[in-house]
Amino acid sequence: MAPEQTPLQVKLSRVADLIVKIGTISALLLFVVLFVKFLVQLRSSTLSASEKGQEFIQILIVSVVIFVIAVPEGLPLAVTLSLAYATIRMLRDRNLVRVLQACETMGNATTVCSDKTGTLTQNSMQIVAGTIGLDGQFETAGTEGLQDEKITFPPPQGDKCAIVKIGIKSATRFFNDLPLEIRGVLREGIIANTTAFEQVDGRKKEFVGSRTESALLEICRAYLGMDDLATDRDNLDIIQEFPFNADRKCMAVVIEKREDGRRWYRLYVKGASELLLQRCTFFVDLSRGATISALGEDQRTAIASIISDYSANSLRTLGLLFRDFDPLPQTSDSGINNLNIRLEDIFMDMIWIGVVAMKDPLRPGVIEAVKDCQKAGVKVRMVTGDNVATARAIAAECGILHPDGVVLEGPSFRKLSTAELNKLVPKLEILARSSPEDKRRLVQHLKSQGEIVAVTGDGTNDGPALRTADVGFSMGRAGTEVAKEASSIVLMDDDFGSIVLAILWGRCVNDAVKKFLQVIQSRPPI
Repeated sequence: MAPEQTPLQVKLSRVADLIVKIGTISALLLFVVLFVKFLVQLRSSTLSASEKGQEFIQILIVSVVIFVIAVPEGLPLAVTLSLAYATIRMLRDRNLVRVLQACETMGNATTVCSDKTGTLTQNSMQIVAGTIGLDGQFETAGTEGLQDEKITFPPPQGDKCAIVKIGIKSATRFFNDLPLEIRGVLREGIIANTTAFEQVDGRKKEFVGSRTESALLEICRAYLGMDDLATDRDNLDIIQEFPFNADRKCMAVVIEKREDGRRWYRLYVKGASELLLQRCTFFVDLSRGATISALGEDQRTAIASIISDYSANSLRTLGLLFRDFDPLPQTSDSGINNLNIRLEDIFMDMIWIGVVAMKDPLRPGVIEAVKDCQKAGVKVRMVTGDNVATARAIAAECGILHPDGVVLEGPSFRKLSTAELNKLVPKLEILARSSPEDKRRLVQHLKSQGEIVAVTGDGTNDGPALRTADVGFSMGRAGTEVAKEASSIVLMDDDFGSIVLAILWGRCVNDAVKKFLQVIQSRPPI
């Protein structure tokens, strides 16, 4: 399959076709005029036959020369030198160009589909708040005193509506007051259901891996009594792990537990809070001494409201669930120990532990960079896996979302027909809860409408969109190898502002080629 032509190559092809047509017409016209003149003068000419032949040959040579001098023979060299110079300058601006043509393609970009985490934000997750059950709220950056908030919902007995005061405690005070069994469930679930690990940097221990998981482990170490991550994880009998899945938006783990000669199994799940809430039929009820209570519609609405409030304040939420099994359902004849459990068979009737809210600040200069893109005529769209409330808050903060902008979620986007896409996509500014296929489809549709699309991504699941885009940007620090291989340019500092510089140097290439053509076409004939 032949590679797609870049916008500059398309334009140069058109120019070349135009030059050939004009040159051919001019040469033919000149040949006709000179040949007619030659025929008219032929009767009265006293030249010999060989001299007349030489004169006719001169007419042919002049016509061919007219055609040849119209061709800018130095154009390929000018384009190559311009691209090489732009590549060197982009490297100084922290853009590692892997595909040479990507330089000039960025100069023609009309839209940028940007990831949120790590590109627009700093990817430095920190848990700043959370709610266990319904009536246990904490803030890691809050005051030490108790702050009263009022939330209305029916009490567990199902009587009349009541006003329940919820105290928002500091994290230290909250976890000290939390029942030991709930603290144990939280600690065990976080340790078992994370893949980050601990390393010693000098005298300080640091977590290496997913920033989200590192933030959870920091809470576990600071407030839940975790001493050594590797030791605590080795002490758990992990039966099977279910890695993060873009469709389910969660990851899970099954561990085996033994107590007083009895053996049973426990499933821990963490992921997109509003989606995991739909899988729950019970919740941890701190108002009843940390018992497990049925999750009614009123309690479900209250939890959804808490999640929504966090998201509206630009916080990313993560739901925590668990469920015990005795025995664990087997999905094949080979048994549990051969890792043949299917998550779909056990991921139901879960117990809601709580939700934690994480803050990921905007990168310095992102607001200005987005404005620069918009001034240059490049539309910026946010394509993220986060929920729509968080995405909306971040997009509004950095200037991507406008009053007339369209906001869609992945499940709704998948159902749109081509006609509906043609109507909505031009105004689409946020695509939340998107899957890899959603990103790829959006890029493909934009390209079909004549847009020159740039895409940013850092994960393996961003590969299809990065490869489909006209220019793919991967993250040099936080990006996976799959994302880097699928991209055309690597952002060595993971900064959105570097994309603006790529647009600048791409347009410099286009300007250099235009000036070269102007000089060539305005030169005097030799």
